[in-house]
Amino acid sequence: MARVVRFRDEVEIIPPSSSSCFPAAACNLLKMAGNKITGAVSHLLHGAAHCVHSVATFSGNVWWVFKDVIRPSPMSSLAWTASFPFFLYGYDVAIQDSTFYLRHDLHLSGSELAVYLTCTGRVGYAVGAVAAGVAANYFGRRYVLAAGGVLYTAGTLVVTFTSGYVESTVGRALACFGVGMGLLVGPIFIAETAPSTTRGYHGTFPQVLMVVGTITVHVLDLAFLRVPRHLAWRLMLGVSALPTAYFTYAVISRRFTDTPSWMAMRGQVRAAEVLMERCGASGTESYDRGYHLERLARFLTCHVPDPHADRFPGRITGFWGDVFHYADDYPRDAFAAAVLYVAQEAMFEQMALRLVPTVLTRHTLVSRWSFPIAGLVLALVRLAATSISMHVAGRSMARRRGLLLVGLGVSACLLGLLSGTAFVDAHEHLSSEMAFALTSVGLLALEAAVGVGPGPVPWTYGPEVLPLTVRAPTLGLCLTFKFASGVLLGWTFPQLFFTFHRAWLVFLGAAAVTSLFFLFCCRFVRMTTCRLLMDESD
Repeated sequence: MARVVRFRDEVEIIPPSSSSCFPAAACNLLKMAGNKITGAVSHLLHGAAHCVHSVATFSGNVWWVFKDVIRPSPMSSLAWTASFPFFLYGYDVAIQDSTFYLRHDLHLSGSELAVYLTCTGRVGYAVGAVAAGVAANYFGRRYVLAAGGVLYTAGTLVVTFTSGYVESTVGRALACFGVGMGLLVGPIFIAETAPSTTRGYHGTFPQVLMVVGTITVHVLDLAFLRVPRHLAWRLMLGVSALPTAYFTYAVISRRFTDTPSWMAMRGQVRAAEVLMERCGASGTESYDRGYHLERLARFLTCHVPDPHADRFPGRITGFWGDVFHYADDYPRDAFAAAVLYVAQEAMFEQMALRLVPTVLTRHTLVSRWSFPIAGLVLALVRLAATSISMHVAGRSMARRRGLLLVGLGVSACLLGLLSGTAFVDAHEHLSSEMAFALTSVGLLALEAAVGVGPGPVPWTYGPEVLPLTVRAPTLGLCLTFKFASGVLLGWTFPQLFFTFHRAWLVFLGAAAVTSLFFLFCCRFVRMTTCRLLMDESD
């Protein structure tokens, strides 16, 4: 037993002898061991329960997504319909490889084919986006989508039954003009209609349909292998006119209405509230958004008219005044949206597809089957990654910026890896088989990284952060920068490769540019807040 000795108000505990303290020490050790074991078991059970909960949540979300795809809700039906122009965009980008046979069919020169494939398509997209940005505020998002479908159907039929270079160029310009209108209006329609609880989920629909369009082209390319090439490319173009005609009919039908925000701009506040309730918005959110929509409608109807309207009756009024009204956050958000579009066009949408022929030709794996199969595999990998992004974004918008940063960072690392493998592959005395394997894995991983963040997020960032009255015109200008950079890259990327004959140098430059985009997004791209009206009435 321990003895307590007091000396001048100080207490000293004298331990007992070793013979008497051994059982107590053993008991203490056993007690400590029992506590450790109990804590470890408790942590293990807690971790297992957390894993089971995560798996159950993931399975529940996957099952919810699967049921929504099989039997879509009203909001999902609207989102799939509004995203259909992205199917046409992916279809058009992937079908360019098949239209190379148009050169032999119509006896075109190299410059004429380059103008047909690169300049006509990108210029058509840009002009269509700018025109849609102006028209969407005046005629509504719905009718602009329908006009884009009509133009694409007419242009596709002209190209399918063409007999000359001029006719085919005009038809392709019309088709790309219609696609550009849909590329602008589709994300805006989803952002303005979907409730905040599912806006992250529905915002990934455009990227999914874009990849599905690419997969459709490769499947049709494999199906038409035994068809003569001068007929195959015409059939592949003509097939796309059938679903586009049905899309136009679906948009014009009564079930497809305009967005609540545009209805509020026209004073139809009650119809906007009914549409929000039908699309799945909760009672609180419907009330809050309805309140802001009513304030917005009152603000727009009481807006002071332009004093110079009588002097310039043909001038479009209101846009620049609204731009200066939102002078605080608008410049940064518009600049960030434009840079995200340029980054998407520069590094991601066509990088892997452009490199597949070079890699396969380098290793003598060229056949009529190799290019469609390689493109199909890349598209399937991106579709799987986009599905993961659909689950992660799910019902939370707070993860959009994180997905974008992760995708950009991983893409920069993978481009650096591809630079190293291309350097190894350029030297015959090094292991080219290992370099080919690493290049293939790197391209697949690059597609996966693109599908997670840099693919879907830029299409949804601008419609979620820009003010309502300047949203469509501003995004039209941003898409113009995107497709203008696509025209430049369509010429410079092959020229750099054929000038230096150093693929690793091009990869290294791409990795450096992607790193700059990553740093830019860390600094300027802010998290979306789901507050689409941005207090226009303040």
